[in-house]
Amino acid sequence: MRLGIESFVKIFVQFLKTTLKEFMMSKAKLINFSTADFSSKAEMQMNFNNWTSNREKHLPKLKSLGMLRFTVLRVWNKEGAFRLGYIFEYKDEEAYKKCQPIWQGIEGEIKNEAPVKIFANRGIVLEDNDLT
Repeated sequence: MRLGIESFVKIFVQFLKTTLKEFMMSKAKLINFSTADFSSKAEMQMNFNNWTSNREKHLPKLKSLGMLRFTVLRVWNKEGAFRLGYIFEYKDEEAYKKCQPIWQGIEGEIKNEAPVKIFANRGIVLEDNDLT
């Protein structure tokens, strides 16, 4: 059986779409979502600036221990709150545990800079829908 060029292109494009979609879907098995509440916008901004100045010394090590993704969000729908949100995605529970000493050190530094309340929520991925 011999495929014509149009059939080959259709099959190849479908293969690429499927492969790319699988590649783009999160491989995280454990996700932590934390929020940090600051007493002022200036303290929140100082914290974020300190993180951006120092992240390159932490991220490669976290990656080598199994962290897949780290996202920082400015929570904007809480009037009068100066809140950052953090999403931590890990390969599995073991990766999460290996990364904790690094994050505990960073959290200690944050608390030394300015008063902050940190709330952590951890979850195991039950469903992940890629709607792209």
